[in-house]
Amino acid sequence: MKTRQDFAPDMTPPRSIEEIVKESLSSQTTKTGEPYPVSDTSLDDLLKAIYAKIERESLATYHSNAPWALRQWAIGHILQDEIIDEATAEIANGLIEPVIKWQSEQPFDPLTYLRERLDFERKADRTKECYLLTAARFISKIGRKRHYTDEDVEQYLTYANKRYKNLDSYYQECRRLLQFLRRLPGADRQRQLPIKMPKMPTEFYQPTFTEQDIEKLAWSSVLDNLPPNMVVRLLVASIYGARRSEIAELRSEDIHLNTADDNTKPSTIFIRTKKGGQRKPQPIPQSLVPLFAVPITVMHGHTIQRQLKRICKKAEVYLPRGGGYHCFRRRAATTISEVEHSDIDVSNFMRWAKPRTMLARYKQTAPEVTDIAILQKHPFVKLWEEVMPYLLRLNTNYQSPLYDNT
Repeated sequence: MKTRQDFAPDMTPPRSIEEIVKESLSSQTTKTGEPYPVSDTSLDDLLKAIYAKIERESLATYHSNAPWALRQWAIGHILQDEIIDEATAEIANGLIEPVIKWQSEQPFDPLTYLRERLDFERKADRTKECYLLTAARFISKIGRKRHYTDEDVEQYLTYANKRYKNLDSYYQECRRLLQFLRRLPGADRQRQLPIKMPKMPTEFYQPTFTEQDIEKLAWSSVLDNLPPNMVVRLLVASIYGARRSEIAELRSEDIHLNTADDNTKPSTIFIRTKKGGQRKPQPIPQSLVPLFAVPITVMHGHTIQRQLKRICKKAEVYLPRGGGYHCFRRRAATTISEVEHSDIDVSNFMRWAKPRTMLARYKQTAPEVTDIAILQKHPFVKLWEEVMPYLLRLNTNYQSPLYDNT
């Protein structure tokens, strides 16, 4: 039996958002049954409001207002397609074209402005990403503005307070929002939130490794035949407490080795410190020079995180939820502070920003001198000294020009 054409559903995909709106309005009638009157001016205002709504929905869903995010939102919410083919993508491009044009006509995009500001700031990539995520969430709720009022901020914080059940997460969201507001053009750099800033929790979960965990991971470099690229990263993480992003960027050019027994020119490692910390060459214990005498290439942060999970599993080391290379960093800071009682020297060794105390200003001991003193007492240096002979002899991946591994 043939289907009557007048009852067949219209399966033709929409060609534009304006077409969708006009079709929707044509079905609207007044109480008297007359077509709902829509002037060109009111239609134009309505379309602009819809374009703004689509951008905000894209920000809420994908944390981006770039064309790819608008297209993806159109595919999922207007075309309602799960399978994306070339034809679907082309239709979606047509749908979002007026949205992109509307975006280009807007005088200010706070998310793009923040991204450009962050490009010039020496912060960890993950920190920048978190700032942008918070800004995207905020703009998705409040919309584009060059300046946000206290009422705007209160409205978002009411939402955020319900969204984040964890006090630490809510505190971090407030802190990142404040940084976004302070970076807007003409903003007060001392601006505060209109509500009382929540206090940073005094007790919150910060996973760390134990000294026994560090020992297992060091011996894993021998027992599990780890590649040199990862051995050096475990070494730098455990001794110097480098962050994941800093370890990922480590490369051969950052390491200068003095292979001769000349103590006047020590071997050094340059860690590309993030978050505005000190950038300086730090001494490498001469006893550990052979472990650094290998080609070291840049690795992606996600790659070394996956590698760490595998290594922990093989070494039977518990990696807590949310744990990573900061577990090394916390252990290194804790261990160093137990053998070195000068907070200033520990701070310098960990490459944190210079302390602002009067003692820190007046103390003239060179950081490289105190770094050497700390390395001489550092228990993890002694651990790697014990591991090194076995590593060079038994790890078939480890190639050192200074040792005969046969």
